Amino acid sequence: MKNKILIKLYVPTLDFEYEIFIPTNEIIKKVVDLIVKSVDELCDDALPDDTPYYLFDPETSQIYANASVVRDTNIINDKKIILI
Repeated sequence: MKNKILIKLYVPTLDFEYEIFIPTNEIIKKVVDLIVKSVDELCDDALPDDTPYYLFDPETSQIYANASVVRDTNIINDKKIILI
């Protein structure tokens, strides 16, 4: 799976961590939308719909820019990312 990365996604709103594959050739905004949709389906619509979400790197305190492509960031396999 060269075009996917396995990340550890922590969702503080739900106090839950997921292991999830994300595509390396997509922009962050599209990945966030896919993640929010997946988590929301798994948790019976537990995430608020009217909230903008972002991916946050707890190691660098960086919020990933929505226009960035995943492969151009520091996101690698087993990286812990927070959905804020």
